[in-house]
This record gives sequence, structure tokens and C-alpha cells, in this order.
Amino acid sequence: MVESTPDARWWATPRRLIRRLLSLDDTPHAIALGTAIGMFIGLTPTVGIQMIIVLLFAVATRRLFHFNRAAGLITVYVSNPITMLPMYAGFYITGRLFVAAPLTSIDFQQRFEATLEGDWTEPLRFLFTEVGWPMLLGSLLIASVGSAITYPVVRYLLKRRPSPHLTSGTTPPPVA
Repeated sequence: MVESTPDARWWATPRRLIRRLLSLDDTPHAIALGTAIGMFIGLTPTVGIQMIIVLLFAVATRRLFHFNRAAGLITVYVSNPITMLPMYAGFYITGRLFVAAPLTSIDFQQRFEATLEGDWTEPLRFLFTEVGWPMLLGSLLIASVGSAITYPVVRYLLKRRPSPHLTSGTTPPPVA
């Protein structure tokens, strides 16, 4: 099936997601910063409210600095219901390296999977009451490293992209 527009289902594959990021109209710094902020938030145990967190962060920091909100919103898709279990386990395992944790990694995985069979509050209750501190610490460490790597990589890719005015045949706007 042929896509009707270039942006149709841009979120469907990592390649399309990256192409969408690289096609945003903003400065390389603003897009890379938005991507790094989205990566940081996406690598925290906040699946379900990450887009809201990006928007609230944008409102809270609008007088301090500018970042591309669309880049942040796109990047939080790094975590989703499919990647949630391995990411949360990774957060917990990382956190266990620094603080005492009540469960082994295998116990964590089994107990977390069991909570998914209950109502939507069961996984949250389990995460906050039984494994909260190790998982939170692990996620903050992973999120910090992930966002620190994301910014220079995205900025590099953006600087390498062809200029839109060169491919469209129009002249660039004058530089002030």
C-alpha cells in the first residue's frame, strides 16, 4: 500500500521517526535539545504521562530557554507498552547497583508481569511501594546518559542534513 502523504504513520518505525525529527523546522540546537529532553523523560518510569510532562516542562522553562516541543514529543516514543517491561527491569537492575533492593531481577520481572493482569493501578502500586527507589535511581542514571548522548548525535545529524532551500530550488533567506 502506498502512503498518501510523507508524514503518514511517521511513528511506525524508528527510521521514520528519525526522518521526522530531522525534517523539523527549527535550529539544530533547538531540535537536538528537544530530542534530549524527550529522551530523558522517555527514559523515566512515567509511561502514559510523558507527553504531558514534556509540555509542562516547556511551559515551565519557556522564559529560560527554547527547545523544539515537537522533537520532545516525538522522542518520548522511545518508551511505550512494548518496551516498558525491559526498560523498567533495566532501571531496577541499574538502581540495584547503588542501593539495596528487595527483589532479584527475576523476582522483579515475574512480580511486575503478574501485576499487569490486574487493574491499571496494580503496576503503579507495585512500582512505587516495592521497587520505587532502586528503579527511580536507575531510570535517572539511564535517562541522564541517554539524553547526554542524544543531544550531540542529533545535532550532528541535523548539521549533515541537506538544506531545504538547496533541494527545493529556492534561495535562502538573507542572514541578518
